[in-house]
Amino acid sequence: MQYTRRKCLLIPLRMSGLLILLTPFFAIAQQTEFAAHQPTTLVYPPFRHAPIHKAGKLHLMALMALIGRTDVVPDEPSGIAGTRLKSTDDPLNPNDDDDLTVYALNSGQNNIIYNSTMQTLDVYEGKTRYQKLNRPKGIAASTDGDVWITDTGNNRIVRLNNPGTYLQFSGAYGKKGNKPGEFNEPGGIALDASGNVYVADTGNDRIQMFDRNMNFLSFFGASDDTAQIHATLFRPDAIAINDAGFADTYSNESFIIVIDLNNTRIRKYSIDGKFVSGANSADYGYPSVFLTSAAVDYYCNIWFTDLLNHRIHKFDRHLNYITSFGRVGTDDYEFFEPRAIFIGKKFGQVFILDKYSGQYYHIGTDIINMNVSLSDSAVHFDFFLTEPSKVTAWIESEEGKQVSVLCFNKFFQLGNTALRWNRLPGNYSLMNQNYHQKIVTVKKDSGLSGVSAQTDSVDTIRAETWKKGLSGLFKIVIEAKTTYRYNRYFTKKTEIEFAI
Repeated sequence: MQYTRRKCLLIPLRMSGLLILLTPFFAIAQQTEFAAHQPTTLVYPPFRHAPIHKAGKLHLMALMALIGRTDVVPDEPSGIAGTRLKSTDDPLNPNDDDDLTVYALNSGQNNIIYNSTMQTLDVYEGKTRYQKLNRPKGIAASTDGDVWITDTGNNRIVRLNNPGTYLQFSGAYGKKGNKPGEFNEPGGIALDASGNVYVADTGNDRIQMFDRNMNFLSFFGASDDTAQIHATLFRPDAIAINDAGFADTYSNESFIIVIDLNNTRIRKYSIDGKFVSGANSADYGYPSVFLTSAAVDYYCNIWFTDLLNHRIHKFDRHLNYITSFGRVGTDDYEFFEPRAIFIGKKFGQVFILDKYSGQYYHIGTDIINMNVSLSDSAVHFDFFLTEPSKVTAWIESEEGKQVSVLCFNKFFQLGNTALRWNRLPGNYSLMNQNYHQKIVTVKKDSGLSGVSAQTDSVDTIRAETWKKGLSGLFKIVIEAKTTYRYNRYFTKKTEIEFAI
């Protein structure tokens, strides 16, 4: 459980029977983080699920030694992809659905490092000169075992196939040029639900689209199209796709995300190449960025690796900025020049390559920008969720006893979220706003200020007793979990103390 506690003071002024605030909203007296730099937008999986959550050079060398390849070391990693292979899936066993095959491009050594089984790694380098890669940059994988690579140094697309435990060469397509099916330093590559292939043809300022057999379909974004200047691309690099036909997607919107303008700009297109919207770094508060890759999660949020700022940026599907994660360094929750990201949509698994390591996360949630205010004798709690979450929230008295439950395991979309407490005891404030006509039952040992008990069992009093609401020192406790399977391992808990 990740834990945050804050103290907040509401300073009330009583005037003509009305309670108003002396200050506009609130003043934060103190904020304490109970763990050193443990942001929760992404979280590490439990140890028993993944004993190694951050693998560096020594980890890789140890695993490579098992197959006699101590010469393989991290060298300019440039792309990552993964899939659940149909050939190794047991449809009768749902417990193996999270077993992914993940491929990492090690561009400096012109090879691909991947897990041939769930316990062992292997390396693909090509057996002949024609099969060997030259500065590969982008990679995409399908459940059928096809692996597509932009062989940038050779200005072509390479197709490999994984029948289950090894990679084999299937073919190569294209050459240097600017005609359909030709390439000039191709960058990113992605697949849609039909198996069509989308290639960021960087040097030709366009995205080319092919069917699963690499027959040319169309292209978009060429910078010489002056009639559609707002839709043009300039040196497009990374690319990611959400297709409504994907098995694991929340939205029925299909779209293409492209990073262009020398890795500084985000562009969104429809699946057939029509410009939708865009974002520049200034739109989300960064003077400059160098975005190296993009990935779309189950809820169609879009994640970008930022090599320049050593962090991950998260946007919703409308390109509204949500949050950023990580900082420069080599410790947990830190990156050094992140290069690539892959997300297993079904279970929220996240794999990130930086210059020196590979990191494994699960999508978590965070509660940020918490505000407390008072109006109409009710307390309002406004906060921002960085992920669609199931939220439970309650109010505690100064003695630590529960006063009211505001919500229980309620689903909220990401973004601005609001809760309200009518300052009544128990759950009554949630049940009926017309409290003047109702009866409230309060236990003698409830610990609520102002309760006058005449018997040892319970007192029954009219709710008008609580017309002005409770006052004193209280605490709101908010717990949030993601909707993914692994949420049982992680709860974000935030507490704020406030006085009325």
